[in-house]
Formats: sequence, structure tokens, C-alpha cells
Amino acid sequence: MDPKPPISLPQIAGSALNDLRYYLSVIDPVTYQAPLEILSGSTIGQHTRHIIEFYNCLLEQSINDGMPEINYAKRRRDFLIESAPDHALQNVNQICERLSELDAEKKCLLDCTEHGQENLLVPSTIGRELIYNIEHTIHHLAIVKIALKATTPSIVLPEHFGVAPSTIRHRQESCAQ
Repeated sequence: MDPKPPISLPQIAGSALNDLRYYLSVIDPVTYQAPLEILSGSTIGQHTRHIIEFYNCLLEQSINDGMPEINYAKRRRDFLIESAPDHALQNVNQICERLSELDAEKKCLLDCTEHGQENLLVPSTIGRELIYNIEHTIHHLAIVKIALKATTPSIVLPEHFGVAPSTIRHRQESCAQ
């Protein structure tokens, strides 16, 4: 039996983004942009925008001949994403098409100046930042899952939706025992 070929970071990110594609293709705009008490007044659209903007930030700021500086606080904001699921879906599709452009080995600096200290630059790599985006996506998908179950139980989500791979693996191992 041949071992599975290794999966790349862009493929893992694409898999996480497929969960966005799923709910964006079925959610109605009213539910998508409705402030929800269960989300402390935020919306599914706002959480979606937040995920998308982080990926766009990484893609845009990593294009640099020298040492790119990634600063998620300086991301370009697109408020149409939070009110129009079709626009959000279009953005996710564009991100998925561009993920393979990222050079995971490329060194970069993470600009953490927003944390109250001037010129706080942390050495990183584009791959490490892509992993951060994947984990960030899963975290927000878990929040979106709570909202979707509360507002639109007719949308049946995949079992893995908003669940970290380590949690999935732990559950599988626990069931096997």
C-alpha cells in the first residue's frame, strides 16, 4: 500500500475555505447580515469578512522582493463581504486560486506593533502565517457554526466544520479504543 502523498499548506487552507464556500452558497443574505445575540451582536457576515480579509492581507503583503512585513491590523477592509454572501463567495474563490502563489519557505516579519509596542517585528515565514490563517479560520468557523445552528438549523454542516484537526484525530482515537 502506497503512503498518501503529503498534503500542502495551500491544500489545507483550501479545505478550510471550502467550509466557507459551503455555507456562503446556501445562506440567505438576511440571516448572513443579522446581528445575533448569541454572537454578542456580531453577524455571520462579519466573521466571514474577518476570515477573508486575513487571507487577502497575507496574499497582498507577502508580494515583496525583499523581506515582507505582514501586519494583519493594516488589512484592506471590504465591508461588502459582510453583507453580501455572493461577494464573499467570490472572494473565497479568488483566494483559493491564489494560495499556490505563496512560497511557504519565504521568510517574513510579522508586524505586531498594534500590541502597544513600537516596531515589534517577529521573524516568521509565509508558511507559518498560512498556518495561522488556517487556525484562525477554524476558530471563526466554530463561531459561525454556533450561529448557523441557532438561526438556520436546516443548513446541515459537515461533521468537521469548525473543528481543529487535532480534535478530530483525538475523537477518532477515543472512539477506536
